Amino acid sequence: MRPGGGAQALSTTPSAAAAGEPDEAQQGLFAPPAVAVPDPPAEHPGRARDLRTTAGFDVVAERPVASVRLIGVLPHLDRPFEYAVTPATAAAEAGMRVRVRFSGKDTEGIVLGRHAEPTTDRALAPLARLVSDDVVVPPAMMRVCEEIAERCAGTVGDVLRLALPPRHARAEKADRAAAEKAAEKAAEEADQAQDEQAEDPADTPAADTPPSAPRRPGDRYPGLAALLSRAGSPEGPVPRAHLILDAADPWTIVAADAIADLGPDRGALVIAPDGRDVARLARVLTARGIDHEILAGAEGPEKRYRTFRRILRGATRVVLGNRSAAFAPVQDLALIICVDEADDLLEEPRAPYPHTRTVLQCRSAEERSALLFLSASLSVPLRALADAGYLAALEPVPAPITQVRPRIVAMDEYLREREGPSGRSRMPQEALRVLRRGLAHGPVLVQVPRSGYIPAISCTFCGTRARCPTCSAPLSLRGRGGPLHCAVCGKREDGYRCPECDRPEVRAVVIGSTRTAEELHRAFPHAELVLAGGAHGPLEDAAVPKHGIVVATPGAEPDPAGGYAAALLLDADAMLARAAFDADVEAVRRWRNAIALVRSAEQDGEVLVVGTSTLPAIRELVAHRSRVFIDRVLEDRRDLDLPPFARVAEVMGERDACRRFVDALDLPGGTDVFGPVDLERPEDAGRARAVLRIAPERARELAAVLRAAVAARSARKDRGSLRVRLDPPDVF
Repeated sequence: MRPGGGAQALSTTPSAAAAGEPDEAQQGLFAPPAVAVPDPPAEHPGRARDLRTTAGFDVVAERPVASVRLIGVLPHLDRPFEYAVTPATAAAEAGMRVRVRFSGKDTEGIVLGRHAEPTTDRALAPLARLVSDDVVVPPAMMRVCEEIAERCAGTVGDVLRLALPPRHARAEKADRAAAEKAAEKAAEEADQAQDEQAEDPADTPAADTPPSAPRRPGDRYPGLAALLSRAGSPEGPVPRAHLILDAADPWTIVAADAIADLGPDRGALVIAPDGRDVARLARVLTARGIDHEILAGAEGPEKRYRTFRRILRGATRVVLGNRSAAFAPVQDLALIICVDEADDLLEEPRAPYPHTRTVLQCRSAEERSALLFLSASLSVPLRALADAGYLAALEPVPAPITQVRPRIVAMDEYLREREGPSGRSRMPQEALRVLRRGLAHGPVLVQVPRSGYIPAISCTFCGTRARCPTCSAPLSLRGRGGPLHCAVCGKREDGYRCPECDRPEVRAVVIGSTRTAEELHRAFPHAELVLAGGAHGPLEDAAVPKHGIVVATPGAEPDPAGGYAAALLLDADAMLARAAFDADVEAVRRWRNAIALVRSAEQDGEVLVVGTSTLPAIRELVAHRSRVFIDRVLEDRRDLDLPPFARVAEVMGERDACRRFVDALDLPGGTDVFGPVDLERPEDAGRARAVLRIAPERARELAAVLRAAVAARSARKDRGSLRVRLDPPDVF
């Protein structure tokens, strides 16, 4: 029956075939067949004819067949299944949660739609229960989930598990009561306002001419206003852009200005890497009186589901969150903002491992929402999307360099020679002078590489990274004094020589951060010193001493009010020596984020970079809005056939399972296969990894092959654990 209609149903009775025991294939999936439902009368053309169901329940007269997408089933069962709609579940519509019996278990699913006729001749089991009448997955969101599953060679059920928080009955009941009270209060206020206006319409105050608005940081980027003017427009191309902010323009202010410029009936979604970033933006929005919700994965299940329901029913149209909020069901979504999309916190660690950037791209395309990437530095994926015409680059209005960033100096040969022998030390006298001058005006920041970096190998003479001549991945040492080897293709390199200086000597780069704080404490015994990041945990923004030293690892820097008076970027060469193919781009990103916390040069803000000043990544910091570095990175990656000029898939699992899986693949032409290679770490004993590389234009073919292979492996019940990831960020 239709929701709210009469309780008209058709009854079924058991047949002789249903009296026997069902076979193994029927148990749980489809119960024993029953007699056909009698033909409906002619006055009900929407009724299904010859609908076969299992026994013991009634079926509604209209649209008695529900197509359901199940959550949490095996890969080879990742497809819609049909069930019969009972009078108790007659209100079920597309996007609602239901419970069904599947393979002998109570399984959650999402209704895809209701139909009059089934597409199968099998007997239909009933919808066991309608969990809630909330439409938690609208058709547009379901299409987004299907697109993500196709791109990532995963299952739609796994994507739905990422998109939906677990239902919490108490939170749902409380939110329904709150929604009813809010509706009653809104109706009373509307009636009261109407009565007051009717009694004395002359007292209605005239609208004053608004004063001229002060200049805002976002006004320096003319293209931003154009993007916002088209946000949510149903016609024309969807506006998408990336904006590289100058250090003097706080991203929180620019994002808040963009949200404020949207119409009151437009929704906005802002995704930031971690909870501290979300809290910073929330404070700015609260100060401006902009209602918003925070949907964070760290909240408890009750609070998270209550927030989810408030967003679902449109109680607020501005949603902030980290990676888990990328699927937030914002009503009338017009603008999506992603902050620092290259941060590794935006990489999904659960299957099918979609990057937050991919999720937001799919939502922008499906919901026609404007997409804006904010960051302090340009990442390679964004540059590739801009070159392909997918993103527009929003440039600022030219301004004096002293107004938009601090004074940035690299420890070059001139400074080292002028200082003498101490100029070659890890912390030269020039660094201490910068800290001393900064402490006189405010707090200072000292950034050191985090201790968790994997040691990389470089030439002892010129510092050039040691790379595999076969696949261009970084080489590493196998044990103390062991041979050089590649973890991607497994090749052992016994006769390695540096491609720049032809010397065979190499060294491992290992960094520690605790000693930095000890040295600074001896040099500045009277200054308050605090640590942030790593084992010391995060430091609140308000806890930064006014004239103290903050030693922080990349990404853990607190953001004090008024900014830092100076910053010292130590061990720059070691940051660049991280064992990853994107170490230079990642180092620049982390440095730029730290520089964005320092006052402008007009306010005496300065930054000193201690490292080899001739390296392209360090020269990039000194230059202002230069494209030389990123152009060189792209040129190198093109020559080495690395992303974004190649798409990569990783197959990792138990040794035998990994080898059998790779050997059985019917790969598209032009696919390079590296491995399988046994993993080294003690916790990975008995596991192997293979890397597949293909041209970007054939990436969809590779994803389809891997997806089908995973489903076939699941259907055969092959032994051994296995994981398949597309475009993993840490494969090289």
